[in-house]
Amino acid sequence: MSKPEGGHRLHEKLQPAAGDHSEDSYRKRPGEILDRFERGGHADKVDLLTGKITPDGHAVPQAERVKQAELNREWLNEERRRLQASKGEPVAYAQNAMGEAHAPDALDRYLKTQGKFGSANENDLKAKAAAAQEYAAKLASEYYQAEGGSLVAGATAETSDSRLPTPDSFTRSDFLPTSQADMEARGWAQCDFVLVSGDAYVDHPSFANAVISRVLEWAGFKVGILAQPDYTDPQAFKALGTPRLGFLVSAGNLDSNLNAYTAHKLPRSDDPYSPGGKPGKRPVRATIVYCNMLRRAFGKVPIIVGGIEASQRRFSHYDYWDDKVRRSVLLDSNADMLVFGMGETQIVELAHRLNRGEPIREITDVRGTAYVKKDAAFLDTPEFAERFGKPKFTLDHENLLAPKEPRPKGRGPAEGGNLDRVQEHQVVSPGTVPQHRKNYAVAFKTIFDQQDPVRGRPLVQRTGKLHVVQLPPARLQSEEELDRWYDLPYTRLPHPDYKAQGGVPAWLTTQHSIITHRGCMGSCTFCAIWMHQGRTIQSRSADSIVKEAESITGMPSFKGYISDVGGPTANMYGNYCSVQQTLGACKDRDCLLPDPCPALRQHIDTQLDMLKRVRAVPGVKKAFIASGIRHDMLIDDNNTKGLGDSYIENLAAHHTSGHLKVAPEHLSDDVLMRMRKPGLHKYEEFKTRFIEASKRVGKEQYLVAYFVSSHPGCTMDEQIRLAEYFKKNNWSPEQVQDFIPTPMTPATAMFYSGHDPETGDFVYTPTTMREKRRQRALMQFKRPEFHGRVRKALREAGRTDLIGSHKDALVTPGIEQDWEDDNPARPAGIGSGPSTLKKRNNPYRGRKPGGRRRRGK
Repeated sequence: MSKPEGGHRLHEKLQPAAGDHSEDSYRKRPGEILDRFERGGHADKVDLLTGKITPDGHAVPQAERVKQAELNREWLNEERRRLQASKGEPVAYAQNAMGEAHAPDALDRYLKTQGKFGSANENDLKAKAAAAQEYAAKLASEYYQAEGGSLVAGATAETSDSRLPTPDSFTRSDFLPTSQADMEARGWAQCDFVLVSGDAYVDHPSFANAVISRVLEWAGFKVGILAQPDYTDPQAFKALGTPRLGFLVSAGNLDSNLNAYTAHKLPRSDDPYSPGGKPGKRPVRATIVYCNMLRRAFGKVPIIVGGIEASQRRFSHYDYWDDKVRRSVLLDSNADMLVFGMGETQIVELAHRLNRGEPIREITDVRGTAYVKKDAAFLDTPEFAERFGKPKFTLDHENLLAPKEPRPKGRGPAEGGNLDRVQEHQVVSPGTVPQHRKNYAVAFKTIFDQQDPVRGRPLVQRTGKLHVVQLPPARLQSEEELDRWYDLPYTRLPHPDYKAQGGVPAWLTTQHSIITHRGCMGSCTFCAIWMHQGRTIQSRSADSIVKEAESITGMPSFKGYISDVGGPTANMYGNYCSVQQTLGACKDRDCLLPDPCPALRQHIDTQLDMLKRVRAVPGVKKAFIASGIRHDMLIDDNNTKGLGDSYIENLAAHHTSGHLKVAPEHLSDDVLMRMRKPGLHKYEEFKTRFIEASKRVGKEQYLVAYFVSSHPGCTMDEQIRLAEYFKKNNWSPEQVQDFIPTPMTPATAMFYSGHDPETGDFVYTPTTMREKRRQRALMQFKRPEFHGRVRKALREAGRTDLIGSHKDALVTPGIEQDWEDDNPARPAGIGSGPSTLKKRNNPYRGRKPGGRRRRGK
């Protein structure tokens, strides 16, 4: 293959593994006129400033890099100006980006495309777009001049030297309205949007709903917050009246099922996202409940759903708490549109287009959204294919369901889905897995492969006569954009109404934390980050992070300690891969396994400099890294350019409070392969380096290792091996998490289908409650309450050699126990509930949890 003209391509030697680097792979596709980043990527700022690449991602010869660096600096300045001037409005951005000479033609082509999609009338869209911009500017001007307006004026909010006021100066008027009285105080007769949230209202950038609402405020819209309304009363949803443009609905920072129930389906005793930590403030499946209540109260008002719950349930998905496959949340909620992933760019574009009069049902071309259509013929039009690619169809929802049994005489209607409860039957061989469950792994693989902002294509899933359509993920956000979202005037406090109720516990642990980046290059199969934030790292600038640290020092509760400076994985800040930026994340190659990819650039020096600047902020005594690190990245000396040990020593000296969180997860290579995690030997090597670094800086510090029990691929023999490892090393792990199959993760696909969606291999998975609890007991075999269960598990596994008083034994001899709620015949609903067996046939009747059967009853 000949080299393309114009110099070498980035990472050309990785061609076989990393994808096509031909000239065509860098050429703009037809129809991409609105945004130079429409394809989804962005360029690395370090490479831009040094002139190594052009803004489009092309490599630059050594002799031309000084000149290119100057051109890149001019381009970055222009891009920053365009972004600020357009306030996220697509048409305005197109005009600014194309320049005066080409803007009219580009805009005409854009409007023509929009008309063919049925998104707007091209005859009057220009006038509506201009009116929308004028309206947004007018709103922003009026609001910032009002006495109760935002503390930072729109004209100065984005300057590099702006500084948020100290939180003790905030009053109720500095929060977004939560009542009609608040609206009246601002002179509002009506909100543009009302955001309905399952979380309490905390105006802090670590709370997703605060970010979305502040972003809309920045774009010039009036936003009201309806936090945790009474979900049994339609009148509670009318507290802020009918919004002018629509409702935004989110279950909160967590899936509402995960928030309400444990891995064993028992009700949680608290809710950290509710006032006073009291549970019961939000319903289970909050997105569905809130949307249906809004329909009852307001009829056909536009409803847009988002957040982690909606995002991870946008297609047919296995629901652990129902123990069945549920259809898309779009269908059950009757919402008009779903925003998935990180939603700032999508929600701003949707807001502007709704504001200029486009019906929400006709907006079909916003990346990072999903919607339902009965007629999907528009997907096959050349214009749609040119812009987004040819759609991919995954398996229909009906192909993922158990076939219905014929109705017995004299019985009610058959319910085929109820005959296939995964959690009631432990599958031990591939021959016993029914075809519809295998189909689930195939469908998930199709969906999973398209969740990349660069190479992703539209996805379609039929459910009955309807089509769930997902467009490619939203484009990656640049450093300047992320800085803007985190520099908005958050109060960083819970709403004053919660003070008398004991505050919001989740805020207590995050109030002094800083989010440095988004995305994760790891590929842990049990994690939702891949599907929600993506594999490509998007980092904030050090200036923005330092400015947030400065604002934290002004909080009355701040005692000098920043609790966390990190993201999904702290040491991925600033990391970059040009392959991801230009071609998308590799389909068939992992970024970190078996070793970090040579294309990965770890900007460890950049992160060390950022952390040093945070520590230097007056008033900061310590800035901890509590969000965890990916240890295997730091011991790869080739990939770290020799800075791995420097990072570890810096970590030990300045950013650890005595214990550092690390997640080896398991001992077995077979289990770790299903988790997509590095081998235990890498954890052992990192442990040695960290302890040595701690000694060099004069500290005695340890690692807190996290482990997962009952993960797909983990047999009882593998779990016993892990218990023996703990015994040999005198470990007593407290940080044990039972695997919870949350929607739309590869591990959940394994749990339900019994097959690895990536390889198609059969995977043994502990699915019954009895098996799950036995595996957890083996990890915590030192706890007396688990001894009876450990004995029974060891005997049934043929490992009675580990029962005794010798040094290798896990437990001493004694009674064997299994608890009543391990009963495999127990119905699969929420909680433990009564057994379905009749009392006279129930072998568990009359037995206390953990005790022997009682007589006389």
